[in-house]
Amino acid sequence: MRANVIANTLAVLLLSGPASSVIAQPVGHPMDELTAAEHWALYETLMAHDTVTADAEFLYAGLHEPEKSEVLAWQPGRSFERQAKAHFVQDHVGYEAVVDLTNRRVLELSAVTDRQYMAAPSDRTAIAQVKEHKAMRAAFDARGILDLKQVQCLVSSDAYFNTLEEQGRRLGRVRCTNRVGRVSGLGVPIANLIAIVDLQSGEVVRVLDEGPTAGVPPSIGEHHPEVVGPARKALPPMLISQPEGPGYELDGRHVSWEGWRFHFRVDQRRGIVLSLVGHQDGEQVRSVLYQASLSELFVPYHDPEEPWSHQAYFDLGTYPSDFGGVASAMEPGRDCPAHAQFFDTWVVQADGAPKARERVACLFERLPGEPAWRHTRDGGVVESRARRDLVLRMVMGAGNYDYLFDWVFRQDGTIRVNLAATGIDQMKAVAAANARDTMADGAPADKYGRFVAPHLVAVNHSHIFNFRFDFDIDGQDNSLVVDKLVTERQGQDNPRRSVWRVESEVAGREDDAKRTSSLTAPEYWRVVNPSRLGPLGYPSGYLVEGHGIMSLLSPDDYLQQRAGFTEHTLWVTPMDRDELFAAGDYPTNSVGGAGLPSWTAENREIENTDIVLWYTIGFHHIARPEDWPILPLEMHGFNLVPSGFFDRNPAIDLPH
Repeated sequence: MRANVIANTLAVLLLSGPASSVIAQPVGHPMDELTAAEHWALYETLMAHDTVTADAEFLYAGLHEPEKSEVLAWQPGRSFERQAKAHFVQDHVGYEAVVDLTNRRVLELSAVTDRQYMAAPSDRTAIAQVKEHKAMRAAFDARGILDLKQVQCLVSSDAYFNTLEEQGRRLGRVRCTNRVGRVSGLGVPIANLIAIVDLQSGEVVRVLDEGPTAGVPPSIGEHHPEVVGPARKALPPMLISQPEGPGYELDGRHVSWEGWRFHFRVDQRRGIVLSLVGHQDGEQVRSVLYQASLSELFVPYHDPEEPWSHQAYFDLGTYPSDFGGVASAMEPGRDCPAHAQFFDTWVVQADGAPKARERVACLFERLPGEPAWRHTRDGGVVESRARRDLVLRMVMGAGNYDYLFDWVFRQDGTIRVNLAATGIDQMKAVAAANARDTMADGAPADKYGRFVAPHLVAVNHSHIFNFRFDFDIDGQDNSLVVDKLVTERQGQDNPRRSVWRVESEVAGREDDAKRTSSLTAPEYWRVVNPSRLGPLGYPSGYLVEGHGIMSLLSPDDYLQQRAGFTEHTLWVTPMDRDELFAAGDYPTNSVGGAGLPSWTAENREIENTDIVLWYTIGFHHIARPEDWPILPLEMHGFNLVPSGFFDRNPAIDLPH
């Protein structure tokens, strides 16, 4: 690690600034996240602006990235300006601002939406009125629930269908649980009772009460030993020691390991953001990615009855403020190995002040227990090389779910992206006790889910992730090559009737790059630099290797239109630093078509230019009894694999 710390003009200006008492920490890289001092500079600059009032609720604050050309031209030791972007709401209008932190000037400030702003703390103020509403009190009384102190009601700004009731309003659906008797869980759901609330006026628009159900389900998600029983006997300890220290080098947020070079930060909305990913080749660092990050997470539930018909979440676009930032604190030795290095960050609170978030990212090496490569020669001689990975991890606490994200750097030049889910399934209480019972109308109680406990059905749903990759394969002029695997019939004189071969096409425009995974028409997708040819005549490139997902929503479903990015597994757009989110900047209560469908409607040129690849992956979740009370970690993922980027196996020279 370098002994000297790079100071820039921002540190000097903030140290001499008039109001902040926080000692400014120098920022060493243009892509570093905001420091506490910068958060205060953002706050003070905005609060001094005529438009911003004392009632402003801050929902997001983060780095407004410099132009790409500026970042690529920057050299350590040079000064640079810093800008921040903020999203806040006041008087039920969402605003967006860009602030020059170096000179404390508001560069842009505009009202962007009166309904689609992120979930705000003020949305929760309607809960108290809900519990006191006449129809709700009557419903509680009918169910024998008299102690309202232990009734917890939660409101979410969920699915929007542009109905007459919804138009021009910001509605939420409130569901309640009875927490009497709970230990570590969420409580017992109060079945067949919801309130539709105008989150801006606080008005209870209507109450849906279908009456109490027979049977009482258990408290959801109980996992304390007092409930589940004592823990099993621990296995013998297994320790990993690095007496000579880790194999990576860290300079601020810049990492060097086994040829890999990259920078990272943790953003309140996007989580881990990788920048300037490259690989050392002699004296040169060859670029692979300018930037990579999660773009959106869409979770639609699949039960047509209210309120489940309205359960659909855009977690990154709606809830960063509710989550306190999408990156949650991780526990050493549990969420990350004990030898991992942890990183903290700052997030904005509703009042505009920064709040420290500890251990939101961890970095560690691991031995996966499998070879990097292996071969058995004549005579039974075995040549094998052990593999070591470098892992950068984040865990996202998203209400009832927790998601784990790994960026895994391998010695063979592959980047593995893991995504996993654990936590508590969303469940509805039903009269039937189990799958052998039927409802009063004769329909199966688990038609739209699976029983995980008596009287509790975990509702079917999907987890759909979109990742944004700004590829720079050996420079910015890149193209997408679609390698189609096609069956070739053989002649009558050949005993082999068919083989497959590859037909490659270069995507010229955005429409050509809208690709969908299919087992019946398999394709490989490569990002290449046409001007950089290897010794075998192939262009330098990386391919995406993984599985996609279909939303299974019909095209006329309003949810499908609002999550239009799920229509294709792959999209490619020209690079635009303002196009960051696949479902649009503000998908809460969106009317559909925003994000990728809107941008690609122009069908822009994407051949041999600076391009961004958007990849959609996920899984459909049919619950199992084993999901109760806490879902075991379910892992999925995909690879970015070198294809012509290296002249040979980059791991061939690993030591024996």
